[in-house]
Amino acid sequence: MSGQRMEERDIALRALAAARRAGADEADLRLEWGREFTAQLRLGELEVLKEATSRSLLLRVYKDRKKAVVAVTEPDPANLDALAAEAVALAGACAPDEHHRLPEPERYASELAALDLHDASGGPDTARRIQLAREVEQAALDADPRIDNSQGAGFAAGDGELLYLTSNGFEGRFRSSQFSLSVMPVARDAAGERVTDGWAKRSRHFDDLDDPSTLGAEAARRVLRRLDAGAAPTGRYPVIFEPRMAARIVGMLFRCLCGDLVWRGRSYLSQRLDSRVASDHLTLVDDPLRPRGLGSRPWDGEGLPCRRLAFVDRGTLRQFATDLESARRLDSPATGHGVWGGGVAPSNLYLEPGEKSPEQLIRETERGLYVTGMMGGGFQPTSGHWSQGCTGLWIENGEIAQPVREVTVAGDFDAILGAVDGVANDLDPSLGAVVSPTLRVAEMAVGGR
Repeated sequence: MSGQRMEERDIALRALAAARRAGADEADLRLEWGREFTAQLRLGELEVLKEATSRSLLLRVYKDRKKAVVAVTEPDPANLDALAAEAVALAGACAPDEHHRLPEPERYASELAALDLHDASGGPDTARRIQLAREVEQAALDADPRIDNSQGAGFAAGDGELLYLTSNGFEGRFRSSQFSLSVMPVARDAAGERVTDGWAKRSRHFDDLDDPSTLGAEAARRVLRRLDAGAAPTGRYPVIFEPRMAARIVGMLFRCLCGDLVWRGRSYLSQRLDSRVASDHLTLVDDPLRPRGLGSRPWDGEGLPCRRLAFVDRGTLRQFATDLESARRLDSPATGHGVWGGGVAPSNLYLEPGEKSPEQLIRETERGLYVTGMMGGGFQPTSGHWSQGCTGLWIENGEIAQPVREVTVAGDFDAILGAVDGVANDLDPSLGAVVSPTLRVAEMAVGGR
């Protein structure tokens, strides 16, 4: 174990001991340290260059079924007793709850998968990172003369380590890294109207990032297809959601599966376990153990084991996502989706891909909307009602006809998910931790201008 790791572990053990001396019945903590890098430029000129290191300690104590959390940056061993005393005093002012306690020791993760989340090379040096941002922007600008401006391009990187300890026996740590490259070009049509769009990719290892020319060309394609947008007709039509927009639907569905909403009765799916909630085209999976996954983790935020789970299996709701508290309230097993401090979150969440290409789904659509952008949000987990402002492309006779804007799509998730009649084969995990292939809904309410 390196000298820094020994030092961090010593601080963590001292903090737990201080909590017990201060009167805590139980305690756990997260000690995190790492560094972040950001380079942002516009039209080739560097505007932001930032590199920072950080270290933080978050201590949670339990006393008489009451809990409190305190946090400090750059923890000083000399101040740990005072920090622990403050945490116990704060807990004393809180309301008790029988569910406020650590997991039983036998429930902690015992076998930790090797997930390859850390790039030991550190990626390129600062000069090369800036050059990559410059190259991706130039690639977008060079793609077409109508692209004559930019909202900027950037390269970002992070490298950190997490140590998690509990007073009843769990100890785990892992290192992770992340790199991203992005650009947002601006295009102008013949009438002088400007539109913007962008593209970005992320990865755990630098070598997995797209090259700047590929990424810049995709950003250019996306902004050019928005030029000369018109109005969409109003009516009920098939709606196709490109992967980034379909991923937002996946994220909204996951919110309705979160145990903290379910036990409170604030999800329209609260009483729907083992019933059909979508068409049989839809299988929703979360896989925290994917090597190099952007949302991968060897354990959840409470030290509980993680595993691949299908929440919705061919349209049938099989599982809610729970942390320890919501699992206790629902009298069900915890699924390993706990967030330290409270709440539920996914890891690598995705819809399983189908067999057809996105182009096939478009060709099979006589007339409808292809959604490429969403603005704002109007989703209500309690009722499942959704209304969303969109931009996109209008489909006529199975072909893209023209771009459209100021469009509204609306409906209830029961009807929307039940009408999913096509899932494409273009799943791309590099788009984020929550992803989806292209998705087609047979009919939705579409409001044009």
